[in-house]
Amino acid sequence: MSRIWNAIKDAEQHRAAVATRDGPDLPQKSGRTPLEETHQNAIEKFLEKNRSERRSSKRRVHRVALLVYGSDSDKQPFHEEAYTLEVNDNGCMLSLENVVLPHQRLFFINPRNMEHECRVIRVGRRVRGKARVVIEFRSPSPRFWNASGD
Repeated sequence: MSRIWNAIKDAEQHRAAVATRDGPDLPQKSGRTPLEETHQNAIEKFLEKNRSERRSSKRRVHRVALLVYGSDSDKQPFHEEAYTLEVNDNGCMLSLENVVLPHQRLFFINPRNMEHECRVIRVGRRVRGKARVVIEFRSPSPRFWNASGD
């Protein structure tokens, strides 16, 4: 079946074993019964085992100047100078004045005139006329963020 179902079954079996060994469920110091403690532990183990990191590379705070090119909702081209807030090998987070939408295609040009195609993953709320935008490259490109050319 599913992992959740197995975790629930394990918790019930453990509760039954504790109940037959220790007698009726009595509150412990935490205010929880052994069943509640077991259930909470099973949930925590399940979440820990099944928690996945969505990023495949570590993000870091890194400010890189970019020229961002794209098209607005009326298919009119735009370009904007922007700076990254955070970067990783697969993309970045930056603030943009232009309105963009998830799945929209954009192009970046870095200070070394390297161009990279990307797509919008998430758009945050606007603050002071700019929105925080999460971008993903079509393919990982860790060298794109090395503006000094090293």
